[in-house]
Amino acid sequence: MGTTIIGSVFILCFVWIAYEIWRAPLMEETDDGKLITKRPTKKLSDLFKKKEKTGTFSDLEKYRRGRSKH
Repeated sequence: MGTTIIGSVFILCFVWIAYEIWRAPLMEETDDGKLITKRPTKKLSDLFKKKEKTGTFSDLEKYRRGRSKH
């Protein structure tokens, strides 16, 4: 019983830390010490958004990365 609770807490902490790392903004420091945001903070809803397709089948064929002809 005790190991189940400890294991559950460990897994929940791991998931929470992974989420915080994923959502953290990407910052860059300039020469004068100011911080500039290169990538803004992500939200939980961003995990479930549908991603855009990166190319069509004809684009893949052009670069010989499409389906095999065999």
